[in-house]
Amino acid sequence: MTQAGRRAWRILAPVLLAAAVLLPAQSPASAQAAKPARPDIAAANRAALSGLAFDDRQDFEDAMRDFIATVPDAAGRYAFLKGDAPPTVNPSLWRQAQLDAINGLFKVTDGVYQVRGLSVAAMTFVEGKTGVIVIDTLASPGEAKMALDLYFAHRPRRPVVAVIYSHNHGDHYGGASAVVAPADAASGKVKVTAPLNFMAALIQEASTAANLAGNRGQFQFGAGLPVGPQGTVEYGEGLAVTSGPVGAGPVVPPNDTIAKPFETRSIDGVTFQFQLALDTEAPSEMFVYLPQKHLLDVAELSTHTLHNLLPVRGTLVRNGLAWSDALNAALDRFGGDVQILITQHQWPIWGNAKARASLENHRDLYKYIHDQTLRMMNAGMTPAEISAGLTMPPGLEKDWSLRGYYGTLSQDAHAVYQRYSGWYDGNPAHLDLMPPVEEAKKYLAYMGGADAVIARAREDFQKGQYRWVAQVMSRVVFADPANKEARALAADAFEQMGYGSEAAPWRNSYLLAAQRLRGVTMDAGRSVPAIGPEILHTMSARDMFDYLGTRIDGPRAGAVRIAIAWRFTDSKDAVVTTLSHGALTVSTPPKVGPDAMVTTTRAALEPVILGQKTLADAMAGGGVVVMGNASALTDLWALLVDFKSGIPLVEPR
Repeated sequence: MTQAGRRAWRILAPVLLAAAVLLPAQSPASAQAAKPARPDIAAANRAALSGLAFDDRQDFEDAMRDFIATVPDAAGRYAFLKGDAPPTVNPSLWRQAQLDAINGLFKVTDGVYQVRGLSVAAMTFVEGKTGVIVIDTLASPGEAKMALDLYFAHRPRRPVVAVIYSHNHGDHYGGASAVVAPADAASGKVKVTAPLNFMAALIQEASTAANLAGNRGQFQFGAGLPVGPQGTVEYGEGLAVTSGPVGAGPVVPPNDTIAKPFETRSIDGVTFQFQLALDTEAPSEMFVYLPQKHLLDVAELSTHTLHNLLPVRGTLVRNGLAWSDALNAALDRFGGDVQILITQHQWPIWGNAKARASLENHRDLYKYIHDQTLRMMNAGMTPAEISAGLTMPPGLEKDWSLRGYYGTLSQDAHAVYQRYSGWYDGNPAHLDLMPPVEEAKKYLAYMGGADAVIARAREDFQKGQYRWVAQVMSRVVFADPANKEARALAADAFEQMGYGSEAAPWRNSYLLAAQRLRGVTMDAGRSVPAIGPEILHTMSARDMFDYLGTRIDGPRAGAVRIAIAWRFTDSKDAVVTTLSHGALTVSTPPKVGPDAMVTTTRAALEPVILGQKTLADAMAGGGVVVMGNASALTDLWALLVDFKSGIPLVEPR
């Protein structure tokens, strides 16, 4: 993998280490150089300086409080963030990037430390009587080892006696194998605690639509963009400032589950109080309270940004009401006692009044987005109208920690609409839209052809109507992807939108779209299984075959019916799969009259699923043994498709 690819992998770790989707190679040789900010964008960015309290330095003091040390190469790639924002970056986003670039080991309070900024997430250390309890293990074993080494360079070297996962996103569990030996977790020697449904949520997100999420995630995190004032400057709620080791490690499943709304554990002499926060920022998430320290860890529900109810990479839509309710329950339970508020991404907040205010403000913000979107929905407003009309709650407009660096009001309003009413806005004209290429060609025919549309769009570009230019040029590109004028004008519009955006994912998406349209090409698309060996190995047999069902070419399967009984001698699983009407279903034996009986091991079949070995080789080598109609298995396998790693998103497939 190239250096750019490794850098992209690192940025994409939250989704791609979970999904294990490899990044497509990129060739920047034919790309045009980025352009400067136009005068209107530069002026708008300057105007932002007068609308917010940039002279308020409290966040910088908090982010640097009790700094101990960092790693040698931590200043490199983001050294450009010193000084004032250039015209090509929204100054509010620039400020957020400066804060998130503060990195290293920090003391939070006696017996509690954090490593921040070496990964997009944070690692929290709680010191017990005999060892250390680690909350979240970063995105990869390499990052986790770097954080551990930094901690132990300045604190007594004692064993890790327990691990706590705050939630099921890859940047919070991916490095676990460097923190605890998987065998010690499996035996229970080291306690690994997680919220209810952790593994089910992890597997679902890492295997369902993972190839699409990986490709869309490149836009969210700016994979392939240069790091700098004309490229990516920030991820939204964290930065990985180093270019250290990356790469997936084995998933370490939990051996202890928090299943009740509130539970208490004593771990190595430290009392931990847990509060479930399910179906919020992640399907499986929880808060951690340390009563002896008066410290509340709210995972990712109250960070220094408005968050996503639906990230642009795509996930299950999140529940804004449950999000607000979880913060409200934490206030009721811990609000009177809490003195320190931490998250698993950014810097802490000290003092009861400030901690309560942060919890209350985030609680109110998500409830406001939820309620006001529903109010406008019930008044008949469409998602686009709601998005344009929704503003910040009264009194919270200038709260730095609520600004849309990672999520946006527009994005979250669309998410609430989708959660309650789906994709359809009620207009029957939108029930059965034409496919995008066909639609684009009809639009151009009605508008007088591509040349006429481009000419008018150039006029609108000069007027600063970049959103419209990007929309209409997208139609020209989809009708004729070889139209260089349309591609160049669309790229110019996207670029200016990126320079003015306060939201990091939007900036990254716009700038990467510009880069792609200007000639930075992806490979033709390598065949990938869209799942990694680490995730596949954690799946039950039922989950594994449900995943394979998403790779069945249903139309090609036609009326074929294939029933196979599977027995795995290493995991002791036994299931029956039935392909009928193009759908692969899984049941528990006995099943009457299967076409074949397959005896195998997970160790033999998983490389076949991953494309590392052919089915024929596995059968010839004795790893897969078939009794009955052997062609039933080969016929089933012939209906599986691989996915392509490079999905075009700003031009037609």
